[in-house]
Amino acid sequence: MAPSVPMVAITIFSAMKRLFKLDKVTGMASVELWVVMSTLLLVVRFLLDSVGVRDYSNKFMLATVQVLALLNFNMVQYTVGQMQPSGPRVVNDYFQVWAVLLVTLQYSVKVGRPYITSKQIPLLDLMSSLWTGQLLRVQTVPTLRIPLWLIWTFNAARIVSYFFSFEKADEANQENTGLVADYMRYEHMLPAGNNFVRADPLTMTGYNYLVHGEDKVSREILEQEWEAGPFLEEERRIGSDKYRVVLNLEHKELITLEKIWTVHGGDRLLGTAADPANRLKDVCLSFALHKMLRRRFHNLPIHEASPAVREKMTRLVFQYILQDVDNYERAFRVTEVELCFLRDSFYSRHASTFANGFPFLRMLLSLLLIVAVGYIAYPVRSIPHRMDPADKNRITHGVFVTRFIIGLIVAKELWEMYIYALAPWTKVQVICKYVKHQYLRRPLVEKAMKLVFCLIRSGKWNRQIGQFNLLISCRRRIVKKTSIKLRAEVQKAILDSFKGLQQQQDMKRLDSYLSNAFVSNQSLLSKFARKDQELEADTHKILAWHIATCLCEINLLSDAAKRKKTSWLRSGPLIKESRVHRDVWKHYVTAVSLSNYCAYLLTEELVPDNGLVATRVFNEVRLEARWAIFGRRRSRTLQDIFDRLEMIVGNPANMSGNEEREEEHLGNDAGNIAAEEQVIQGEEIQEDIEGGNNNEDNFVVNNAPHDDEEPDQGAPMSGGDGFDNTILKIGSEFGMQLIKAYEERGQADLWRDLETFWTGFLLHLAASTRAAKHKNHLARNGELITHLWALLSHAGYLGNARHAEDILDPKDLLNDPSLA
Repeated sequence: MAPSVPMVAITIFSAMKRLFKLDKVTGMASVELWVVMSTLLLVVRFLLDSVGVRDYSNKFMLATVQVLALLNFNMVQYTVGQMQPSGPRVVNDYFQVWAVLLVTLQYSVKVGRPYITSKQIPLLDLMSSLWTGQLLRVQTVPTLRIPLWLIWTFNAARIVSYFFSFEKADEANQENTGLVADYMRYEHMLPAGNNFVRADPLTMTGYNYLVHGEDKVSREILEQEWEAGPFLEEERRIGSDKYRVVLNLEHKELITLEKIWTVHGGDRLLGTAADPANRLKDVCLSFALHKMLRRRFHNLPIHEASPAVREKMTRLVFQYILQDVDNYERAFRVTEVELCFLRDSFYSRHASTFANGFPFLRMLLSLLLIVAVGYIAYPVRSIPHRMDPADKNRITHGVFVTRFIIGLIVAKELWEMYIYALAPWTKVQVICKYVKHQYLRRPLVEKAMKLVFCLIRSGKWNRQIGQFNLLISCRRRIVKKTSIKLRAEVQKAILDSFKGLQQQQDMKRLDSYLSNAFVSNQSLLSKFARKDQELEADTHKILAWHIATCLCEINLLSDAAKRKKTSWLRSGPLIKESRVHRDVWKHYVTAVSLSNYCAYLLTEELVPDNGLVATRVFNEVRLEARWAIFGRRRSRTLQDIFDRLEMIVGNPANMSGNEEREEEHLGNDAGNIAAEEQVIQGEEIQEDIEGGNNNEDNFVVNNAPHDDEEPDQGAPMSGGDGFDNTILKIGSEFGMQLIKAYEERGQADLWRDLETFWTGFLLHLAASTRAAKHKNHLARNGELITHLWALLSHAGYLGNARHAEDILDPKDLLNDPSLA
């Protein structure tokens, strides 16, 4: 028999009572117990923060962190309040040590949150620190008093210095974005290697994109102009435009991509022999691209996307980033680090910490704090021998508790130093220092740099893509998703399609995915084109073509596989590589993976359409599919799904007698099914998906039929056919037409054309989805569609629009209040 909750609670409190004796003064829990509990809660809070912002996309996790923050502050204040001496001179040495350590740990946890960007006025922290200082005024031995005052001083200095530095760094980052926007207005007119020649993306000659130092150079220019006379500013002309500040490329502090690629004497670190794949240089390329991409979120123009200068940036993307080596490995290597920098700019403190260079002051204060706190562990052993007989507080494990807190503080400070010292931002800082200073180009220094670079692993994308199969998952009460590894075949097919955009420089090719896919079958294309016009939004097209692809996949299965129950299946490709011919497999796995991925994007609302509309349409189609496929039964085979959708298209002769009789009764049961769906939705548990979690199932909120709808009205199968002009029927028609049209041509042609359709359609979705929606998913290291969006932006296929100022989705405002 399992123990009850009260019995477990009694056991826990009994164990705590044996470990920590009650306070004789208050008759309640001792100060020692409160210190331990406060410390543990602070550690839990820090661990949650250190996991990263990706878990804060979960509303439950966000609420938990907020509750912990409130508990932490109140418990620390209450514990420190209990330590105040009851008499003029009676105080416990433990209390002095614990008060300083608790307040230090409390603020240290706040400072060490690398994935939180909110600024907090340090008034309460300063008050807590001053309150603790009152305890230190009471006389104690010098071996304790001196290090405690040092710890208190370092902590107070961090509170003040961090607040002002964060404020300044935040303003500097905003100014930097505007500076980059102004610079890109005339960057294409700057000389390439001191000569006005055609830019070369392979050697980066002529690519003067900013990497580092532009802030300092800009400040120097403004200071010189101010000294010359604030009302007599010299303006330089380049072309027909005037600019108040024009950056001097010859300035030593200004680092551009061209300078990094052409550094002299750097063969041992940045040369071709030492870095043949340009991995180190590509980090700087990602950093420069993230600065350019950041403008789309700040209502700033994208000058290089204009037709006059677009060709230069396009060649960089197609000739360098999209080199067909190892299945375009460089493309995702560049974008994953770029999105890491972009995520840190919005969701972490890294951008502010590195705004003025490497955070040496932060590291120095952390190191001094570690030394001072670590020293306390030695003299604390003598405290039990100095206990005041007049003190009625009972301390049971004082030395152990003190050293435990000291260990946690030291571990926390080391972890914070590790987070910042081994961030990708550090790699950019080190490389730029190496390019600027000749004295760093020494074998020993370069070996040390290589060792540091090997330890920096942040920014790696897990290459997972979400999967959702509507037909096999619609029977479930909640939306259940999985994730799979992005296969090399799929990656190559997507970027092959991307490179195809180069053949058509305008943006029409992104919208011609249908004609590109079925150009070899004009009769089928004309049918699809007419029906496609009835699909008003991208959400409708995703669902219709997803259903069609699922039907083609079921038709490809063997007879034995078709008899499998859907309850045993998970979203993802249903056929193993060994069961399909090699010529069919690479096209099949790409088409099915991307079809399921686009359906998954609907569950994430990461589509061009309004999020509220997309969710409503998605849930209505799920309900249609459940009514049509499963009816009163909760178990169907893949063959049953195929037969029922074939019947909807208009071939009821293939249905068995039992199926026909069931359909006769289904109209009467439609109202009961709808009512059951409404009850189910009232019982659902809200759970948010965490992207890319190693093939584990995920759940999201399912917004099903609304309460104000009558169950019988609009039931798909009540009275007659009931599926005219529905997404389910249109998708089923697409699927049956595809199967019939390719019976003679073969499966290889069918899946090749479907692969072409889905790769082109995914690029269309990426380019059409607003920047604000991509921003919301950066917290989880970005989706595949966001990586493609970044590449499309740099290639000039998103135009010169101010994407962040488009009409905002109401759900975007809920997820990110700063957009308001």
